[in-house]
Amino acid sequence: MVNITTPLRIGYVLFPAFTALDVFGPLNVLNLISITHNMTLSLVSTDLKPVSVDRSIVDGIPGGMLASSASPNFTQFVLPTHTFDTAPDFDVIIVPGGAGSRNINGTKPHVDWLRQRMDDPELDYMMAVCTGTSLLARTGKIAGRNATTNKAAFNWVKTVEHAEDVNWIAKARWVVDGNLWTSSGVSAGTDMTLGWIEKLYGRNESERVRNLMEWNALNQTDDPFAEYYGLV
Repeated sequence: MVNITTPLRIGYVLFPAFTALDVFGPLNVLNLISITHNMTLSLVSTDLKPVSVDRSIVDGIPGGMLASSASPNFTQFVLPTHTFDTAPDFDVIIVPGGAGSRNINGTKPHVDWLRQRMDDPELDYMMAVCTGTSLLARTGKIAGRNATTNKAAFNWVKTVEHAEDVNWIAKARWVVDGNLWTSSGVSAGTDMTLGWIEKLYGRNESERVRNLMEWNALNQTDDPFAEYYGLV
């Protein structure tokens, strides 16, 4: 039976060169759960221009750290639904990571918007996948809180502004600190989202979605990559 109560309002932040699975893994979970639970989804960016996936392509011009790769124009684009100025109120905001998160100047509008939204009393959850946690750290709003991030980029994330004030957890698939949910790299975002669905709607629902996805889920402490990258 479809839930027809007030919808859960979800906002997903986009920037050029976000990592595909950081967005589409959690969205696969949300697409399936939204069939039986009332939700809305907004894709939010600086403007309504197409946003490049895994490559920094702005106005048709490749840039960023991947511009010199063998295939700089091998990319996809996603269309935002809202700008930062037109975005509605949200119950949940999700921030992906990716090479574009290292563009400090390019993501400054995203950080400024997140800083403002984190003070919204209607916001129930702030979530970040992979190096998306670096944007949250830069807001200064997660000082003193537990968080994790991509283990390959762990040491870089710890260098961004205000990161020294965050309690970084090296060995964790994802970390929950109150309404702040942060995950390790890329595929970990899907595990985190399934864990979040379990919190909201119960284990039966999260398992139903996981089985529909044929996803071999890992738990919060399953993190071989911390050791692989010499963090523990």
